Amino acid sequence: MLAPTTLARRLGITHDAPVIVSPSRIVIIGAGLAGLAVAARLSFAGRDVLVLEAASRAGGQIHTLREAGLVVELGAEGFVARSQAVPALCRLLGIEGSLVEQLSTDTYAVEAGSLELLPPGEAARRLGFQVPVEELGRGIRSLALGMGELTDALLARIGSERVRVERGARALTRDGHALLIELGDGSRESAAAVVLAAPARQAAELLAVVAPAESAALAAAPLLSNVSCNLLYRRAQFADYPAGSGLIFPDSFADVGLRALSLVDHKFAGRVPAEYSLLRVFFRPVADTLNSWNDERFAWEAAKAVARVLTVTGEPERAWVSRWADALPVFTPAHQSQAAAADQALQRLGIHPTGSAFHGAGIDAAAASAALVAARLGA
Repeated sequence: MLAPTTLARRLGITHDAPVIVSPSRIVIIGAGLAGLAVAARLSFAGRDVLVLEAASRAGGQIHTLREAGLVVELGAEGFVARSQAVPALCRLLGIEGSLVEQLSTDTYAVEAGSLELLPPGEAARRLGFQVPVEELGRGIRSLALGMGELTDALLARIGSERVRVERGARALTRDGHALLIELGDGSRESAAAVVLAAPARQAAELLAVVAPAESAALAAAPLLSNVSCNLLYRRAQFADYPAGSGLIFPDSFADVGLRALSLVDHKFAGRVPAEYSLLRVFFRPVADTLNSWNDERFAWEAAKAVARVLTVTGEPERAWVSRWADALPVFTPAHQSQAAAADQALQRLGIHPTGSAFHGAGIDAAAASAALVAARLGA
């Protein structure tokens, strides 16, 4: 890794211009759930906040498509049923009435050419979900209009003028008591404190100058990628449609990365018109498929897998493919220890980490992390 001064020079970072910093201004880098939740809680407390997001939309791994009677999750489906942090956030935003329960938690495995009902929690265990043992088999919760209802409410609370998309940060530096955020277009923002709500790799790049040791730890953090494909069929295309919430594919499907299938219309009410069925196929990309396969190839493999495990005629009417590269942190004991140490060190610099890179994978962990960080900052 380059020395901080060398890297700063290469990035063109200078501190010649005077900087005026509000004593209460907080800049949040990253407009995923954790970043938006921190911003909303600080806004409720009357703090001056600014949210910067490199992507063209806010929401991060929550991305809900709504159209013509359809609610299609391109990102997170929901949150663990035991969660207290997400319902608390919904109450704060006044949308707790939209919380919905999973209709069925029955999950099947494809064995010897038939569907075998699995014991509660067995599917999550086989798939390696990072949830506490006591959560296995309890399913998930969501919101009536999809998880995007949560980010919509957060954005409404924060205010559009305080959330700037396509404004990616490339480095953090210090100038006296101020933290400077160098943006991709060469401009700068300043803050009395920074909330770092970026994914691990992006966070590592941002910290390379001001916290090189913590940057190196994040750059080496284990991450997984995920691809999902939503397929819309007419219900009449299926000769026998399972009654449960989904199934897991056998090991023989693993050569193309197929892992599980969610029967969305059996999982939550109101996601599709009555004459339709919505299925979501999940891949853990193998080899170079994440880069070498286009969306049409993933959709074709997903539809082929559905035809192999269910009796269906014809092709799906529509397909939506969503890719999440290096998006899922793996919280091994070593990574947990490194993340905790980095968290403590960064707080001393006025940088407050939040979200999946530091405080645990999943929607519940993101909401809990945001509440913790906002409380540290006086919300």
